[in-house]
Amino acid sequence: MANNIIISKDGDWYLAEIEWVDNVYAYWSTKEEAKKELLWVLEMIMDYHLEKIEKSRKLKHKVSEYAI
Repeated sequence: MANNIIISKDGDWYLAEIEWVDNVYAYWSTKEEAKKELLWVLEMIMDYHLEKIEKSRKLKHKVSEYAI
């Protein structure tokens, strides 16, 4: 399944979203800026998940120190 970026006009703005991915979108006044904003949104989501993974790894390491 390919994830295509869809950019559509919404009033005076452009909506950039990813096909098959819910709740990931960006609005901007130009197509190019909407696409850039969408990439920034994706970076924020990835950073959030990487941070959660790092916390989980630290917790797993801490718990494993107490394992017999």
